[in-house]
Amino acid sequence: MTNEPRRYTSGRIAVANLSASIGSLEHDRSNGADPEKLLALSKLLFLRGDLLGRIADHDRAEAIANEAVALTPGSARALHVRAQIAGRFHLFEKAKGLLAQAYLAGYSKQEIDAERAALLQATGHYNEALVLRERLAKREPAINTLCSLATLLAEMGDWAAAEVCYADAVAADYGISPFPCGQLLFEWGVSAMRRGDLDRAEAVFADLEVILPAHVPGRGHRAEVALARGKPDVAKALVASLVETSDDPEYRAVHAEILDALGDAGAAREEAKCAADGYELLLARRPEAYADHAAAFFMGIGNRPKRALELALANFKLRDTPRSRKLLARASTAAEVAPVREVAV
Repeated sequence: MTNEPRRYTSGRIAVANLSASIGSLEHDRSNGADPEKLLALSKLLFLRGDLLGRIADHDRAEAIANEAVALTPGSARALHVRAQIAGRFHLFEKAKGLLAQAYLAGYSKQEIDAERAALLQATGHYNEALVLRERLAKREPAINTLCSLATLLAEMGDWAAAEVCYADAVAADYGISPFPCGQLLFEWGVSAMRRGDLDRAEAVFADLEVILPAHVPGRGHRAEVALARGKPDVAKALVASLVETSDDPEYRAVHAEILDALGDAGAAREEAKCAADGYELLLARRPEAYADHAAAFFMGIGNRPKRALELALANFKLRDTPRSRKLLARASTAAEVAPVREVAV
């Protein structure tokens, strides 16, 4: 990593401060907080949920954002917030319509463009997204704009340019909070995983652990990398605590794969059953947001290939991207070769 980890606030202290800020804003809310404080609280809850793998934080963040929006429902800010939330939960068409309304209501074009770029990227319109990402990075070459551009370049398969852009993004970070760099390193590591460069992914996730050891998704993916590199004991040590602290079934799914690799078939089945129940609960509430992860689970250790195909197809209908096409192709193959009767987990 280009920057010295010592320059950042301790990751543990930063997370503790984040929770303290949430607590303070929650207190203000109980005394009748204004819309701006409600939106600030929602933003921090989304951030903590992302960092700690806490779906409950995401749910609360959405509820509080909706509370703020209801106070000024027709404002440009309210429309933009609704668009952001819709995009986060993969309601892409809804988000697109709300962004158009926010723009007509006078919301900042630069922020509209950033959200539009995210939607275009998520739905596979890479060339259109690239125009916006490059424009935003040129206008403001900061860690967030350069990281977003790097991740898009990686998705487009331009790995060399993405690596340079990620490094430039780290170098452009002049703050002391570990959160922006933590998010960058997470996206960088995921990009390396997706192109099959496991050594690079491990190195990036190791950097992430140094500056933000509480980053649950980073540790979870690092466990996946260790398992793929033939180190199930290392993977188990990395993921063991996550199944107790996170309410995201993804980590129980990874744990099940690790237990299976270690030869503990009974424990693997129990964990897979817990993960399956968790995914079905999430899919009942937010099918668009979890279809892709659930499809990958049911295709593998979840052992329900027909359910995987159903979810992969639903995900493909939402967004036609190289990853969604690959997921659908794998699910189709798995369903074709599956036994007539699926084994329930």
